[in-house]
Amino acid sequence: MKKENKKVERKASTFGLIRETFRLMGSKSGILKWGIFISFLQSLFYTTGTAMTGIIVEKYLSDPNKFDLFYFVLLCSLMGAAFLIYGVLRIVQGKLFITSAYNVASRMREIASQKLLLMPISYHDKQKAGDHISTLTNDINSSSMSLVQLLNESFGNFFNVFIAIAYMFFYSVTLSSIVVPISFIFIGISWILIANAKKPYIKVTNTFGELNAFVEEMLKNTKITQTFDQQEKADKDLETIARKIKKHSFFGDLYVKFFDPWFAVFGNFLVLIILSLTLYFLDNEINLIGIFKIENTGDTIGLRPGAGFIVGYINLLFNYTTTVQVFFNVIFSIQVGVASTQRIFKLLDLEVPSPIKNPIYLQPNMRGYIQFENVYFKYDKNSEKYQLKNASFYAKPGQTIAIVGPTGAGKTTIINLLSKFYDYDEGSIKIDGIELRSIPKENLRDYMAVVLQDSFLFNDTIIDNLKVSNPYANKSDIIEAANITNAHSFILKNENGYETMIENNGSNLSQGEKQLLSITRAILGEKKMLILDEATSNVDSNTEKIIQTALNKHILKGKTSFVIAHRLSTIRNADLILVVNDGEIIEKGSHDELMERKGYYWNLHQSQFDSLEQ
Repeated sequence: MKKENKKVERKASTFGLIRETFRLMGSKSGILKWGIFISFLQSLFYTTGTAMTGIIVEKYLSDPNKFDLFYFVLLCSLMGAAFLIYGVLRIVQGKLFITSAYNVASRMREIASQKLLLMPISYHDKQKAGDHISTLTNDINSSSMSLVQLLNESFGNFFNVFIAIAYMFFYSVTLSSIVVPISFIFIGISWILIANAKKPYIKVTNTFGELNAFVEEMLKNTKITQTFDQQEKADKDLETIARKIKKHSFFGDLYVKFFDPWFAVFGNFLVLIILSLTLYFLDNEINLIGIFKIENTGDTIGLRPGAGFIVGYINLLFNYTTTVQVFFNVIFSIQVGVASTQRIFKLLDLEVPSPIKNPIYLQPNMRGYIQFENVYFKYDKNSEKYQLKNASFYAKPGQTIAIVGPTGAGKTTIINLLSKFYDYDEGSIKIDGIELRSIPKENLRDYMAVVLQDSFLFNDTIIDNLKVSNPYANKSDIIEAANITNAHSFILKNENGYETMIENNGSNLSQGEKQLLSITRAILGEKKMLILDEATSNVDSNTEKIIQTALNKHILKGKTSFVIAHRLSTIRNADLILVVNDGEIIEKGSHDELMERKGYYWNLHQSQFDSLEQ
């Protein structure tokens, strides 16, 4: 358990983001590698052009008597060409890195979405949907924009630093041996600042996830908020979250504002050191060891240090320090993206359930014999309370099993286990003699249809929503199924009939109409097993009678069916009724058998019908 938590909490960093980029690029990593190679070339041309300024000034402008127009124009042309090539390569590099970044973002969304869909229901029970929505949209978008900036600046600046240092040593080994180590001290301090800057940004992104979850909950429950006059409480909760974002953002931005003045001091301090050391070396005739020499040998390569040396070396220094500053500024500015990546890693590192080692598949000729033997289950594995205890029963092929009991008794738990939404802790569940754990979930879905109390419809046409259970169904099959459930009549009342678009999970339909479509969808699948979890609870009594007649005459016929019902009148014809209370099956039998016993079911039946008479 500890190992799993450690893996899920993988820490994101600037270089970790680059490593993840290479991993996610996979077969397309060639684009990224070409971008890195071009980054090296553009850095080489840019720094070479910068280094040439000192040579031109010293060799052709310091002494007018030795001015050579041809070589002056030639060197200036070469310098201009170097900068021009740099510009072209910069554009090509940008295109390659942008392509890489958006490929990575798409891959992140793909992997994260796939993993979320494969995670068990028990995982989703503990998560906030708004938090995941924020990660899949805002965080991945923030991460991809940061990645574009990081790739464009990191590799080029990385190469720039080392090429500039090489040219600085080319100018003077003696001076560079002092200046470069001093600069590394400043860089080390800057790196510590960056490490601390990431912390408030991580808190910012986490709080934005909290904000998204809050907004989603608030918008979903607007009616409840207004009904119970909770607007003031919602405003206070939102204000609390906004204050947290403001607080964390302030500390993050404070680091950024401090960083630019810090580097300005750093750059000017190094210039002061260079000027002081150069004057000291010249005054004491200390050899600079490089292309610029103290002694005047007349060598065409050895140049006596003067204005050209100062101009060239300081240009290289500023190229070096500016590059480091830009690099660190980029790292600072992408800390929000790096913090977002931390949240993305939590999804990318999710451990989906392992495939069944020795799967046994249900076959098309399956019968639908279902057996529960001493089944125990609890939702919270750390709790001692079981939601289902010692449950045992069997359903013969084609039988209808009704499950009744008070709220929280464990009715839906039985259905959840049979549907493989959760895995049972103890005991055995078998279908046609095959242990349920050995049956792949995808294979089980091919033979089982489920209609839940809270129906869900996609933002698509009615016909496409119905075809979810059977993509190969033709129009006549769909109409036949809709006629059985009485959905056909209300569908045709819409202007576009079966092509009517369903909006926002059926917001343009009544609850009853949504449920009729859900039942129709289940029928169209022609599965051998059917589960109805209070499927008629949201329809009016007249529609319920029509559906009940259809269930008894058509829908349940030949199928092993499980029906959870609140109204006992709807399950009188069930072959077996399971009475559940406090997680235990306390009674079972047909309606007549249970009524004769005058036990819990009889009391439940009498209280329900007495209330109807009153």
